[in-house]
Amino acid sequence: MNVRTGAAQAVKTLEILGVKTLFGIPGIHNLDLYDALLDSPIEVLTTRHEQGAAFAADGYGRMTGEPGVALVIGGPGLTNALTPLGQAFHDSVPLLLLSSDVPRAYGKSRRGFLHELRDGQGMARSVCKESLAVTEAADIAPAIERGWTLCRQGRPGPVHVQIPLDLLAQRGSFDDPRPPRRPSAPLLPQEPFDEALSLLREAPQAAFVAGGGARHARSLTELVEKLGAPLATTCAGKGILDEGHPLSLGTTLHLAPVRTFLESVDVLVVVGSELSPTDLWENPLRPRGKVIRVDVDPSHFTASPQADVALAADGDLVVGALAAALERRPYSVEERGRTVRRLLDEARSSLPSVTGLGPLADEVRSFLRALRRGLPREGVLFADMTTPAYMALSEFPVAEAGLFFHPVGFGTLGWALPAALGARAADRQRPLVVLCGDGGFQFTLPELALAVESRLPLVIVIWNDGGFGEIRRNEELRHRGRTLAVDQSLPDLPALARAYGVDASVLFSPRELETALSQALASGKTTLIDYRSGGQGR
Repeated sequence: MNVRTGAAQAVKTLEILGVKTLFGIPGIHNLDLYDALLDSPIEVLTTRHEQGAAFAADGYGRMTGEPGVALVIGGPGLTNALTPLGQAFHDSVPLLLLSSDVPRAYGKSRRGFLHELRDGQGMARSVCKESLAVTEAADIAPAIERGWTLCRQGRPGPVHVQIPLDLLAQRGSFDDPRPPRRPSAPLLPQEPFDEALSLLREAPQAAFVAGGGARHARSLTELVEKLGAPLATTCAGKGILDEGHPLSLGTTLHLAPVRTFLESVDVLVVVGSELSPTDLWENPLRPRGKVIRVDVDPSHFTASPQADVALAADGDLVVGALAAALERRPYSVEERGRTVRRLLDEARSSLPSVTGLGPLADEVRSFLRALRRGLPREGVLFADMTTPAYMALSEFPVAEAGLFFHPVGFGTLGWALPAALGARAADRQRPLVVLCGDGGFQFTLPELALAVESRLPLVIVIWNDGGFGEIRRNEELRHRGRTLAVDQSLPDLPALARAYGVDASVLFSPRELETALSQALASGKTTLIDYRSGGQGR
């Protein structure tokens, strides 16, 4: 037994769980936790807003697969963190948020205590897997351990733990927390596995869709090659199969020719994806053949398209077992490759109309090609909710999973910069680029300070179209020539970046972008590139 404060017990628990980095903002109600962190090996990174802290924890979780950890006060700190929690929940990202709470004596009495919320847990539960409230000092370690386990168990996601002020300050005798246990994956369900195996052996043509739950399915390439089965991915699964592979349909589920093909095959296998409306751009798949679904979340099996064969198990386990059991099909790689190329050509020809970009699509495509050439093969792109990001789904190829991240589920503006900083804290070596629009960038631009202060270098490329360009186009479609609230008087973004100590430049062409991006990455400095869409302001 060790005598320590409740706050020190919380920090000790994080250390035992293996937490290396924590993102947060100190406030009068979490100072006990910051006191305990003074002598902790945990790296504490101070963002400029609680939203930035939780977004950074999101990026850390995406990069590592382990929960990113954020620390905020209750009340306004918690409410500011709710949007990142919603993003992590939609995109199945492990994230642990710790917040303080008013002393237990005040409870939900609405007596005006500083930072008091009527129901902080209820708010957090709406955007989390769970919200856990500590009611006794002895429960601090178990609650944090439970939150950590829930973050990683089954379908990953965010968990909130709140600890009252009086328990953080209270001294007591505590046992050291236990080392964490890795959640056990479900065993291979034999009967549906055998049924899936039989269907795939007999099917003349199979195809696959892989989502974020298949990111670690190492045998997926072997499996599709054995079957000659084309594979499409969701945004979260982008790169699971090298997008230069002859059987890769890339991230094109939103494009009609690819959907039509997937609906026509004899067996469609969906691994680790709910196939949400955001994945399909609100055009649901209606397969005519049999559907096999593999997922740790059984609720997906009755969703559209409903599973004929359902395997509630880890995607890596099922894919590995299928790859080992199936024999290689006698098919022509060249012929299947031609089919895939034809589908992709048809699909990409529809991009100007599907995205609503019209003639602008060619400029965006050229911009993305320059971005791809300037970013090394192993580089990572964090793409915000901005016009080029929507085209990047299909037009920015990556060679493996974990090289492209985009907040598609919740669709949060301003996510990319702080999320990329969280990823940079997890991996200090890999080339890392942020793609933002000028409108979205201003949501979280103060986090430039964290990049410089904590030596977390990255390159920020801003698609500058003078406001909310995507919304402007939608308004034009509704009432041509009349827009409202979408054109902005922008600050001098390069000057603003330099004020933070960030290198900055203004560019007008894809050729300039490719060169500048390569140079910025080589410099090892945080750099902002203000790319003027349509050459505006030249």
